[in-house]
Parts: sequence; C-alpha cells; structure tokens
Amino acid sequence: MGLPDGSVSQLVRMKWRYILLSVISELWVDYLTRVDALRVSVGLEAYAQRDPLVQYKGQASELFKNLLSDIRGGVISRMFLFQPRRPGVQAAERSTPEAPSTTAQTQAPPIQTSQKKKRKRH
Repeated sequence: MGLPDGSVSQLVRMKWRYILLSVISELWVDYLTRVDALRVSVGLEAYAQRDPLVQYKGQASELFKNLLSDIRGGVISRMFLFQPRRPGVQAAERSTPEAPSTTAQTQAPPIQTSQKKKRKRH
C-alpha cells in the first residue's frame, strides 16, 4: 500500500523546492527592506566627509553576504524540521472531530447597556 519509490523522491524534491523558495522569498523581502533603509541612511555619510557611494557599496555587500548565509541556515534548519506524513494519516487527522461548540454561548441574550442621552457642551 506504500507509494512507489519514484513518487516518494519526487514528493520530497517538491517539498525541498518549496522550502527553498519560501526561505528565499521571506529573506529577500527583508533584505530589500534593509537595503532601502541603508539607501536612506547612507545620505548622512556625506556630512561625515565620507563618500556615500563607497559606504553604500560596502554595507550593501555585507548585507548580501548575510542574506546568503541566512538563506543557507534557514533552508538547512527547515529541511531538518521537515517530517513527511503519509496520506492516510493526514486524512485521519482531518476527520477527527473538534470540540463540540456550546450552543449556550450562541443563544445567550445580548448584554443591555443603559442608553442615556448625552448632553451637548456649549
């Protein structure tokens, strides 16, 4: 009743591809936000008699190196946390009934608040 070996490896490959793309997507957005903030803050380097372009290139290069390192770490950690499930187990988890909802809460009378006329201040 198991899956053929080819389809299992294909499923794992697809999951790894998903992990890789999701990590890159998350970290890329964060990187772009940081580079945008860097672009704004590097303008102040001119007041310190430093070339803003040189400062921007150096700091952006460092941010990119950190991005690559974070991508590697994120992908590796998510791959180790990945636990494949069997299709029968997933269906069983989905079919387990949840806690029954209490009807007393849905049929409770609304709370009445006293309605006083507000006085206008002149």
